[in-house]
Amino acid sequence: MEFFRNVKKRRAGVLVSLPSIVSEHSFECGDIYSLYPLCDWAKDVGFSIIQLLPLNDTGFGYSPYSAISAFAVDPLYISLYKLGIQTKSRKREIQFLKNHPIRIRNLKLEIIRKLYSENQKEAMNEATYFLEKHPWCYSYAAFRLLYEEFKGKGWWEWPKRFQDPNHSKEYIFSEKREEALFWVYLQKIAYDQLSEVKTHYEDVGVYLKGDMPILTSRNSCDVWEHPEFFIMNLQAGAPPDDFSKTGQTWGFPVLNWETLEKTNYSWWKDRLSYLEHFFHLYRIDHVIGMYRIWAIPEADHTALHGWFHPQFGIATDEFIKEGLDPKHFENLGLIHEFIPGHYIFYWDFWKEPGYQELEEEIKAKLYPLSELHIAEEEKHWREAGEKILEIFESFSSMIPCAEDLGSVPSFIRDSLFERQMIGIDVVRWTRSFTTGEFIPEELYRENAISVLSTHDTSLAMEWWKKEGDMESKLQFFFDRLGKPRPETEDAALLGLLEFVFQTSSIFSIQLFQDLAVGVPSVLENPETHRINLPGTPDHSNWTYRFPILIEEFASDFKRNFSLRKLLLDSGRNS
Repeated sequence: MEFFRNVKKRRAGVLVSLPSIVSEHSFECGDIYSLYPLCDWAKDVGFSIIQLLPLNDTGFGYSPYSAISAFAVDPLYISLYKLGIQTKSRKREIQFLKNHPIRIRNLKLEIIRKLYSENQKEAMNEATYFLEKHPWCYSYAAFRLLYEEFKGKGWWEWPKRFQDPNHSKEYIFSEKREEALFWVYLQKIAYDQLSEVKTHYEDVGVYLKGDMPILTSRNSCDVWEHPEFFIMNLQAGAPPDDFSKTGQTWGFPVLNWETLEKTNYSWWKDRLSYLEHFFHLYRIDHVIGMYRIWAIPEADHTALHGWFHPQFGIATDEFIKEGLDPKHFENLGLIHEFIPGHYIFYWDFWKEPGYQELEEEIKAKLYPLSELHIAEEEKHWREAGEKILEIFESFSSMIPCAEDLGSVPSFIRDSLFERQMIGIDVVRWTRSFTTGEFIPEELYRENAISVLSTHDTSLAMEWWKKEGDMESKLQFFFDRLGKPRPETEDAALLGLLEFVFQTSSIFSIQLFQDLAVGVPSVLENPETHRINLPGTPDHSNWTYRFPILIEEFASDFKRNFSLRKLLLDSGRNS
């Protein structure tokens, strides 16, 4: 399609958390209809990419990265207005910066259930037809009913008979068919509405970018139905680093790539094929996990006793060859027998008292074992990751973009570069490896997306005002370019935007809140407009709501003029 072939050129875009973008026709929070006025504004100003955070059903949770289905769209996003339902729930003014997604979803479900009941025969027929075309919805509907019935408890805590997905699907669709088809009907509505949005965007020349988390909630219909696709006794996370001395535990089961390969990656193919109905590009969350993942025992609360999976490990006979007994070092808490006859070394094992107290002769034999297979493991990881990414590209015509933030090993960086995968460069972290200083616009990776912030970071203005050395920021973003130092927050934000749009990155996609020039609430108190603060409780995040309606935001001539000029000057205007 010509439309797809034209996407890879210098462009600017906007990243939004959909429930935060409230329109005149929204019900409490942003929904699928909000994408229409957002598109009109973006096109008018010169943006040609709209990027969304995941839209998956979160159940009783909040994070779209911990959904109960890898396929299902959250009913929260269904537009009542697009359904012809005129129910409204708010005044013209937005009073609070937080949504209540579970309450809003339940109110919507009541309203749509009434529509379903009033047109039951036709609605059930539509749902049945949708089910035949999208069989993943069969397990989702059964799981969703049971998930509601057991109030969000993990499926492994359900009565034994319902832990069996085959029995459950048969039971639900025979005994509770009407209710099951209601959940299918919701997915049919969401599918229709999102598909229409994609068509509209193509008509006006704007691209939609979706988000594909690579990890899946343990309490999801996907893990319930296909536990063989996951290593259930392990959880994914991240090793210790400067930000967290104990690392991160995410709770998601580790993917079993060997089993997935035996199915020709059918689950992934189905996911990507479904996503393609709605998007032109997609973000691969934590692309490093395609190569290797930090795997931690399921019961652990820290990531200290994890290892990179898959890993060869050090065999028992390799210890014996050095005259060492691996069981002795396991008892000291330095290594772990992760598969029979093979051991991994714990992270920073050399800092442990058990290691420090060893004789120097023993240390000289033990430490080299920890690095024995690094070269061959990196070769294996690279080949495995490239194979997976190549298969993914064959499954869809969508353009993949890799989330390659954080500490990325050089072999993965090299691999992504050679594969010409579009990466992400966050301005505050994009610095010289030698001096630690910010790098100028022309030295940014061309095959990347330059951004001021992400959904997991502070906003640009909070970073500007409260994080790092202000003098070095002023010198780099203003003095170096011969621009006067900003006297207002608006001027500071415009200066940062000018820089990020001028970078050599092929795309420059900014968080919607970072475009809020002239919105005092965002500029003065940016910390209250953050989407997610990693490491804090789920319910305190993912509820953000922008303080003014999208139509009102879009009507501001001064802001539109300023942004339009920045995009025009940087050659990114569509």
